[in-house]
Amino acid sequence: MDETTIKKTIAENIAYYRKKIGLTQSELSEKINYSDKSVSKWERGDGLPDVLVLSELAELYGVTLNDLVSTDHKKDPAKRRARTRVFVTLLSAGLPWLVAAVVYFIVKLAAPGYAYAEHFFLYAIAICGIVSTVLTTLWFSHVWQMLSVSMIVWGVAVSVHFTCRLPQAIYIYIIAAVMQVLTLFWFTMKKIGKKS
Repeated sequence: MDETTIKKTIAENIAYYRKKIGLTQSELSEKINYSDKSVSKWERGDGLPDVLVLSELAELYGVTLNDLVSTDHKKDPAKRRARTRVFVTLLSAGLPWLVAAVVYFIVKLAAPGYAYAEHFFLYAIAICGIVSTVLTTLWFSHVWQMLSVSMIVWGVAVSVHFTCRLPQAIYIYIIAAVMQVLTLFWFTMKKIGKKS
């Protein structure tokens, strides 16, 4: 960035954050012990405050010094927060799969004849559902919460079916289907209750 761009960016940010916290130029000047002419000059981009003043402004505005010298404030913080939450959720939900892959690799190295090492990936389905349920409960809508709980229900059912290796274990899917209906009912009632 050249000097003109930096001056313009800082000028816009000083004005933006001042207005955001509801101060006039003269109120801001009183708080930082400068004249309102200095504040006006900074906001026009005719001059720059020194680093100590920028630091004081950042503290007053409740932002970082970087926020005052960059254009990131123009991005919607709610959208940025939403993207971060999606990223954290996906990363966290991927962690059980990574653990399953590492365990599978170790088991295949240590006991190459072990025929059921693939089951670790089945267990990862339910664990991924648990992690997703926790995070979707904190940050996302009922639909995502319901999908996460459904992942637990079906993940446990698949894990039990393939781990038991009995012909009758297939009936676990009947229990899973009933649990799925109850899950749908629960989240529907929860959504209706929230509206009223």
